[in-house]
Amino acid sequence: MFRIFPLLLIAAAMFASAIVTASAQVPPARALFLDLDTVFSQSEVGKDIRSQLQVMLSDISAREKTTAESYVEREQALLASARDRDPAVLQKEWEVLQAEKEGSGNLFQIERTAVQSASNNARRQVNAVLNEIMQGILVERGANMVMSVGAVHVGGVDYDITAEVIARLDKKMPKLK
Repeated sequence: MFRIFPLLLIAAAMFASAIVTASAQVPPARALFLDLDTVFSQSEVGKDIRSQLQVMLSDISAREKTTAESYVEREQALLASARDRDPAVLQKEWEVLQAEKEGSGNLFQIERTAVQSASNNARRQVNAVLNEIMQGILVERGANMVMSVGAVHVGGVDYDITAEVIARLDKKMPKLK
C-alpha cells in the first residue's frame, strides 16, 4: 500500500502539470467595451438614418390623416343622403366605402412595414462597416473581444471604445448610401 502512494502522487503531479500546460495555451481574455446604442444615436450615419426614417414615417402619417379625413367626409355625405336613397343601395355603398377604407389602412400598414425593413437593412449596412472598424481596433489594442458596455459591471474608461468607433464610423460612412 505504501508503495502505491508515491506512485499516485507522481501521477497526480503529472496530471496537474498537464492541466497547467493546457490552460497556458489559451490566451487571456482582453475585452474592449462598446455602447452600440450610443454609436447609432450619436454617429453621423445614425442621425442620417433616423432623419430619413422620420421623413418617411411623417409622409405616411400625413397621407393617412388626409385619407382618414376624406373617408369621414364621404361617410357623412352618404349618411346625409340616406333619407332620399334606397336602403339596399345605401347599404351596398356603405359596405364598399368601408372595404375601401380598410384596404387603405392595410396599404399604410404595408408602407410602415417597408420602412421597418429599410431600417433593418440600413442597420445591417452600418453593422458591416462597424465590424471592420472594431476588428481594426481589436488588432491595434491587442484585444480579442468587444463586449456590450451594458454587460460590464466594472471596467476602466480606457477600455470603452465607443467614442473612437463613432469617430471612425463618421469618417468612413457619414451617410447611408
